[in-house]
Formats: sequence, C-alpha cells, structure tokens
Amino acid sequence: MRRVRLAKWRVGPPLARPSRATRLLLGALLSAPVAWAGDWEALVADGERWWSGSPVLDRPVACVTCHYAPVAIRGWAGSFPKVRPMPPPHTRVMTLLQATAEAVARHYGPRDARPAAIAISAFLAARGVGLPITPGVTPDQPIFPTRMRALAESVERGRTLYVGRCGACHDAATIAPRAGGFLRTTAEPAEIFLEGHRPAGPPISWNSLAMADLLAYLLAHRTGESVTAGGPPEVQGVSR
Repeated sequence: MRRVRLAKWRVGPPLARPSRATRLLLGALLSAPVAWAGDWEALVADGERWWSGSPVLDRPVACVTCHYAPVAIRGWAGSFPKVRPMPPPHTRVMTLLQATAEAVARHYGPRDARPAAIAISAFLAARGVGLPITPGVTPDQPIFPTRMRALAESVERGRTLYVGRCGACHDAATIAPRAGGFLRTTAEPAEIFLEGHRPAGPPISWNSLAMADLLAYLLAHRTGESVTAGGPPEVQGVSR
C-alpha cells in the first residue's frame, strides 16, 4: 500500500459550537457522493485530509486539534471494539467506525456522519498497520477492568448473536480471520457490509450495539495478530 504522508499537525484553541449555517454546509458536504468507492488509497488519503483539517473555513477545528500525537493514535485501530466512555447512559462498546462517527456527529452535527467517519477510520487503520490487534486495550492508556468486563460481556452477546444468526452457514473459526476493518476490494467497512448481509432475521444497523457485539466476538478470535492494510483481513470471502 502506498505510504500516506501526514500533514504537519497543529493544536488550536477550543472553538464554540458550529452555527446552523455551518452545520447545514457540513451536512451537505458529508452527504455528497464519495469519489473513493473501491479505492483504498484514495479513501486513506481522504481520511488524512479529514483528520488534518476542517472542510469549513470558519470552523478550523479538526481531529488533530485534540489528538495531535502521531505515535499515540497508531494503536487505536487495533484496540477496537472497546468501551467508549461517554456521558451516562451512553457509554457502550463501539467499533472504530462507530466511535469515529459518534465523534464526527458530536463535533460537526452533519445529517450523515458516515462518509467522513469511514475515511477517518481507514486513515487510522493505515496508521496502525503492523501493530497487534488488542480489543479493549490501547498501548498508551491504562487498562480499565470495568471496561474489559463490559467488553467480555459484549463478546458473549456477540457469540450468541453469531450462533443464532450466522452459525448455520458460516463457521466462526473460518470467518473470524476475515472479519473487521474494511473489504480491500471495495474499501467498504465491515459494519456497512454486514448491515446488508442478512442470513437470518432483520438487518443489524451498522451503528448498533448488536453490530459492535458481533464484531467484538469475531475480533476476539484475532487478539494478538497484526493489523494489516485495510484493517484486519477482508471479509470478501463472505458473499451477500
């Protein structure tokens, strides 16, 4: 994969909540058709732009405004799914894409946070290539036992969900090595792919706790393996 060169990161002052006009403009930008469909390198490059700068001239805050240490963010991709602490009662286990979408929605308020979140998640996955997959554990942060217990409960819920929904057609040991991250052939996140994959029952929303549980179960099989280009290996072996 082509090496993505990072822009110089700078830290700016905290900014006020964006105006209604800014939110509308962001909503239009984030809802527009994306040009990187199926192109992993273009997706990563787009994510680096989102990470490094705001698309709105009068709203210069960006991800790097707060998360300015390049070494620290390298371990993020491999640490998901994990508990994302938020104001009660919203703390829950999230995938990388879900947590990124939550942050985009909270800071910018677009109609659809997915385009920016997908690109930023791809950028973070590319940064983490070669580091181990450690669900719930970020290398530069302490381990919180309560969060690890919550993740273990998520894994168990995911196991139950997998057995009832997927187990009749797919063996978990076979599927797990191809679960999580992005489909390399289409640059599609696993969450979006699985939302449209309906082996039994109603669809599972890409941003739901159930989706996080399912991927927590599958990624638990891969603890200790390396993050690869496109995140953990692609799920292209699973047909719609």
